[in-house]
Amino acid sequence: MGASSIQRFILAMLPYPDSPAILRVVAGTLFFPLIYGGLIKYFERRLLFWQAYLIALAAHIFLAASLFTYGFVSSQIRIPPLLDGLANLALVALWALMITRLAANYGIKKEGRLGLGAKVALATIVIMLAFIVALASLNSLIGADIFSWLRR
Repeated sequence: MGASSIQRFILAMLPYPDSPAILRVVAGTLFFPLIYGGLIKYFERRLLFWQAYLIALAAHIFLAASLFTYGFVSSQIRIPPLLDGLANLALVALWALMITRLAANYGIKKEGRLGLGAKVALATIVIMLAFIVALASLNSLIGADIFSWLRR
């Protein structure tokens, strides 16, 4: 398992290997925490937005590193699809737990059954599902694949 297998793994993960991957990684690392930070701010009004953004950024970097590491390990040991889905669910639960723990550093305590991280994770899932349904509806109304240009 030398450097060449790591390079092959990284290239296999990219949809367009010739595109500037580092720009997408940096843009995603800066953009998605804005959304998560907005959700954190929505659920916890006592935090300032920059505090919510820092919590979201740290949790996002943790999740991205965990997913990357898990993807590399699972490609090497061939994890079954059922366990793969459960592992990804466990990583999202760890992400939510990390948001809750990082918010505790700012004096935000867990109230009720769901912590701040669980609220953010569930809201993210609902937003993603709504986006998918909206895109599928738009595709069926138009009668064409509106995002075919992405798969060139």
